[in-house]
Amino acid sequence: MSRGGKHLRESDEERVLAELGEDWVLSKILNSLSRVEGSRLQVGDDAVEIPVKGPVIVSGDMLVSSTDVPPGMTLRQAGSKAIVSVVSDFAAKGAQPLYFIIELGLPKMMRGAEFLELWSGILDAARLYGGEVIAGDTNQANEIIVGVVGVGYSEAPIPRDRARPGDIIAVTGLFGKTATGLHATFNSNFDTRWQPLLDSVYNPKPRLKEGIALGRARLATASIDSSDGLESCLYEISRWSKVSLEVTDPPIDPLAKEYAATYDIDLVEAVFRGGEEYELVLTIPRDRFDEAANLLEKMGSNLIPIGRVTEGKSISVKIYGKTYHLSGRGWRHFR
Repeated sequence: MSRGGKHLRESDEERVLAELGEDWVLSKILNSLSRVEGSRLQVGDDAVEIPVKGPVIVSGDMLVSSTDVPPGMTLRQAGSKAIVSVVSDFAAKGAQPLYFIIELGLPKMMRGAEFLELWSGILDAARLYGGEVIAGDTNQANEIIVGVVGVGYSEAPIPRDRARPGDIIAVTGLFGKTATGLHATFNSNFDTRWQPLLDSVYNPKPRLKEGIALGRARLATASIDSSDGLESCLYEISRWSKVSLEVTDPPIDPLAKEYAATYDIDLVEAVFRGGEEYELVLTIPRDRFDEAANLLEKMGSNLIPIGRVTEGKSISVKIYGKTYHLSGRGWRHFR
């Protein structure tokens, strides 16, 4: 019996969803969902009940394979990335994700094993960042689509519109890695020399613990995640807070700089307009910056000052003796 069961399970994984049917997919999903403590509704009901005991933070994002999954990325990594994109939004608000609701679009010719790989990436990433997958839906689609809605909480969410003149602009990491890493993936440049750049593409890590710590300590006046690019982040903070931002120490990753020079890539484009870095871009009151930096240092993280907030409504960057005036370009869908 056990040997026969094993063969059946393996053959299921080799069959495509058109043969296995929606019930097979739903059985795999429902058996892995977590029930919300205190909920009066069962897993698999028409909706999910989430008992609310305080402020709720909700964010969502969508992964589409043709635009969000680069060459060489595994389905497990793609599933993880779908979660990371939402967790990074929580990080920017200083919020802890608790639950995830997943909406899946799946091709009918997708093999069972491929679905299980994608789903395991989603589940493992959700749990890694302190959340559980509790509900969702499936549909047939021409390509893989993963829609994620996250539900969490924060006692003091960090907005975008509280930056004030005199604040220090800071980031949690260096930039340019993902843009140059994507260049490497699309050009099949898998030299181990560039592995950290490739890792930033295939295994992105959100700054959740850093965002939560800064939020709890109420050390940031504004915060945004950098998934749409550093320039776009600066523009959004400037626009929402009605201030000017002066970047005097651009956060350029040394290996990304080396790669850009080797393959004749525009470094300004890579650093400011690459996107998907999943770092945090923040403004910190000058008299509290050391406190914030020490807090992250104790966690094994960095808070890197890159400039200051001033009066006005412009964005300027000084890089290698030249001043650039930025207009907010970054990743935009439909362009």
